[in-house]
Amino acid sequence: MNYRLPDFRPVTKGELRKIWAENPEMRRLVLEVERYRRVMVEVESMYRSAHEAWRNKGGGHLVAFHRFKILLSEERNRGADD
Repeated sequence: MNYRLPDFRPVTKGELRKIWAENPEMRRLVLEVERYRRVMVEVESMYRSAHEAWRNKGGGHLVAFHRFKILLSEERNRGADD
């Protein structure tokens, strides 16, 4: 069951704060979004470490690293208007 999500505008931190304050029943969902964002920061850090280690071992251009970098960049930039 792999389907494409429709395009949508990312939820800003300000919107999350408002949801948190005004909708206590939605707090778990707000926490889930914030957790996801923090995990993405950690994944990006791991990517940088792995890519640096690969290059230091004399590895050349690896398409998987390039695609991974693009994916992380796109995801990071989705919420850049916070």
